[in-house]
Amino acid sequence: MSPKTQTREEDQFSSAQGFIDALFGAYQQAASDSLYGKELTFGALDVLAGRYENKASGAFYGDFARYNYTNVSSTTSSRMNAEATLEGIWSTAYATIAQCNYILKNIEAGRSMLGTVNYSVIKGEAIALRAFLHFDLLRMYAPAYLDGANAAVNAIPYMEQFTVLPQEKRTVAAILDRCEQELLEAEQLLSVHTDIDQIAGNQGSVSIDLFLMYRQNHLNYWAVKGALARLYLYKGDKPQALKYAKEVIESGKFRFMTVAELGVDPGTTASDITFTPEHIFSVYKSDLRRLAEDLFKPSADNREDNRDLYSTVTKVNNMYETSVPGYGTDMRIPAASKPIWSASTAGGWIYTRKYYADNQNNVKQRVMPVMRLPEMYYIAAEAAALPADGLAYLNEVRTARGLPVLTDAATLDVELQKEYRKEFYGEGQFWFYLKRRNVTTVPDGVGNPMTEAKYTFPLPLVEIEFGK
Repeated sequence: MSPKTQTREEDQFSSAQGFIDALFGAYQQAASDSLYGKELTFGALDVLAGRYENKASGAFYGDFARYNYTNVSSTTSSRMNAEATLEGIWSTAYATIAQCNYILKNIEAGRSMLGTVNYSVIKGEAIALRAFLHFDLLRMYAPAYLDGANAAVNAIPYMEQFTVLPQEKRTVAAILDRCEQELLEAEQLLSVHTDIDQIAGNQGSVSIDLFLMYRQNHLNYWAVKGALARLYLYKGDKPQALKYAKEVIESGKFRFMTVAELGVDPGTTASDITFTPEHIFSVYKSDLRRLAEDLFKPSADNREDNRDLYSTVTKVNNMYETSVPGYGTDMRIPAASKPIWSASTAGGWIYTRKYYADNQNNVKQRVMPVMRLPEMYYIAAEAAALPADGLAYLNEVRTARGLPVLTDAATLDVELQKEYRKEFYGEGQFWFYLKRRNVTTVPDGVGNPMTEAKYTFPLPLVEIEFGK
């Protein structure tokens, strides 16, 4: 007899709801602390990117701040160490991939039962999530592609079967090729359902048919296009990167948050500090308040340098260049009329409020952005054939944020790096930008200068011991 908590495979996939539940399970794993629910957004990746006032010692995130990936902290009060965190990212990502493979192993047998739309959407999302996770694992655990300089380096396994058997590692180029193939396949499958319903529009919904709702919380058709734009830019294929970024931009499905509609009081259902109209793909984090209270809201008397994720008002103002004429109207700065920051007037320290979740009825407070609209403009800016065209894409974001337009196309690369840093605080994307561009100095970092070793996570010991 099977335990009550265990579902037999033939029972799990005997109905459409079984497939849907399995897919939701994969997204729940993707939203775990080890992945996009913490470490790959505001956690480890943003510590690496010098976001926070990092860090006096090795406890908690101190090792990460110094790119010391193999130190096991002996501090008894430390609740993590670098090795354990990297192993958690690796194992949880591959467990989520295994869940996708579990679905894909059974999807063809259920095709007639599911019908065209459910079959295509479930299969498309499972394939897309598998590729999406492999791509991020590659970006972390292998050296940067660098226009093919590291194409032949053995990187990570690409798991396409539901199995516990170790698989051979593939090269950086082979992983990228397979991710591209799978994302293109997912794009075709998901073309049966291209609608996007805004998260805010579903506030308080009691519909029992949630599968085709909250599409921003799925690797939807447009998120796959966004992932392809990311991947092509990483490979250096700028024409394709531009094509896919423009398709998302011109879809009309996403728009920039305006100051007028912005709500920043986390105690209300109107607050929307992660700018959900811009979300192309986000994950639902049901216990986000736990992390916000722990890491972004400690009292002045209980603030621990190695634990909570704070910066200083001076550094944040410098990041947003608030002393530059015309830059004081940026809606992202601490002194904005509707601030998205929580600052101490006495201590000079400051926290982002993006992840404050003080109203249990506000679904917008429990979604973690993984891909947002500004990134598509930045990709288009970098991939544009002419610098002047690239500057025009960058100026679209600047205008939306309340900044003056730039006129000197020669400054495009410098300004792009500034914008990645300003826009994606607490979202992990700045670290991926720095690595892709092989930037040698992380702004406000404490582990400079950067090297390939510092940019590349070591494989977990369990993979070295048992992998092929």
